[in-house]
Amino acid sequence: MAFLHEPVVEKTFKKLEEVMTWAEDEQKHIVRVPIHGLLKYGGRFLDDEFFGDEQTAFRFNQSGIRSLCSMIGIRLDILELLERQNLATDVLNDLLAQQSIQEKLASRELIIDEPQNSIVGIVSKSYVGYSNFQLLQDIQNLMQPPRMQTPQNSDFIFKEAYSVNTQMSLRFTMKKQVGVVKGSGGEGKDETELGFQLKNSMVGDSSVNINFFLYRTICANGLVAPAGSAVNRVFHSGKKENFSKRLENAFGEITRRIGKAGKMIENLGNLEFDPKLLARTGRSEMIFDIIPDSKKTIVDARKIPNTPRKGNKKENKILRESSIIQCIPDFFGGELSSQVFKSNWRDNASMFDFINIFTEHAKELSPAKKIKIEEKAGVLADWIAKNKRKFHSFSSQ
Repeated sequence: MAFLHEPVVEKTFKKLEEVMTWAEDEQKHIVRVPIHGLLKYGGRFLDDEFFGDEQTAFRFNQSGIRSLCSMIGIRLDILELLERQNLATDVLNDLLAQQSIQEKLASRELIIDEPQNSIVGIVSKSYVGYSNFQLLQDIQNLMQPPRMQTPQNSDFIFKEAYSVNTQMSLRFTMKKQVGVVKGSGGEGKDETELGFQLKNSMVGDSSVNINFFLYRTICANGLVAPAGSAVNRVFHSGKKENFSKRLENAFGEITRRIGKAGKMIENLGNLEFDPKLLARTGRSEMIFDIIPDSKKTIVDARKIPNTPRKGNKKENKILRESSIIQCIPDFFGGELSSQVFKSNWRDNASMFDFINIFTEHAKELSPAKKIKIEEKAGVLADWIAKNKRKFHSFSSQ
C-alpha cells in the first residue's frame, strides 16, 4: 500500500495574542535530530508509515516525507502509487542503503514536532534556526518608536496570520484611503489598507520574506504584492546579531517603500479591464496559473475550441485566450467582487476589479491555497501596474 503520512497542520489567527501563544508553544516543541545518528543505530523505514528503530519511530507529515523523497531521489506521487504492502518501505530502505544518499543525509537534520512525534521537514546542519516566535518579538521591537518611522507617520497594526506546517505568514496594515470609485453613478469610497506580510519558516523552505500586503475594505480581499527581490529577503545565515541587523534594514526599506504599493493600486484602478489586451501582452498563462485548472474549467464548460490552424495563428491564439479571460469573473467571482465588478459606480470594470476576482475566490480556501493565490495575484497586479504604458500602447493600436 502507499506510504502513509499525516496532513500538514494549517492555522488561521485573527488576534496577535493568539499567534504569539501559538508561536511560543511551537518554539518549545520543534527540535532538530541528525539523520546520521538514527541511521547509525539502525534507523530505517517501517510498515509503510514510520522511520526509526525498534525503540524510537517517527511518522511523517506530507511536507516532511516530500522533503525526504526529494533528497533521496524519488517523487512522492510515485511513492503513493505503490499498492503492495511494504513495497514503499522496501523502495525507501533500498535508497537509504546507497552510499551516495548516506553521504548526502550525513549533513542533514530532521525537524521533529515532539508532541506529535512527527517529522515535518529536513534542513542542513548549517541552517541557522530562527523561530516564528523570535520573528514576532523582533518585528514588535522594530515597530516601536522611534525606530518605526514611516512617511505616513502612522502605526502598523496586526491584521491576520497563518501557519502552514512551520511556515508563518504575518500581516500588518495601516489605514489609508488611496482613491475613490468614479463612474456614471457618481463617486464612492474605495479604501485599501496598506501594509506588509512577513513570511518565515522553521524547516528551511523559505528565507524571511517581506512583501507588501494590501487589504481592500470594500470587498474584504487581501493581496500580497512583491516588494523587490533585492530588499525583501533575509536569509537564515550568519551570526544572530548580523541577521537581526539585516532584518532591521530590510524592514526599514520595505516600510519606506510602502507608497509604491499605493501607486500600484492607483495604476490598476486607472486601467480598464480588457481581456484582449491582457491576452495580447503575453501574460495569459500567468493569469490561468493563479487558480489551478481555471483554464480547463472554462474551456470545458463553454466548449471553447482550440486555436484554428488556418489564418493568423498569433491573432487566433489571442482571440481564444481573451475569450477565456473574459469568462473568469463569471466563473470565479464571489458575491462581493462581482458586485464591485458590475457596480453602477463604474462605467467600466478596472484591472483592480479583475485582480479582486482572484483574491475573493481565495478567501474560501485553506490557508496554504489562499496565500498562494494571493501571492500569484499580487505578482500579476505588480506586472500590470508596472507595464501600464504597454497597455495604453496596445489600446491605441
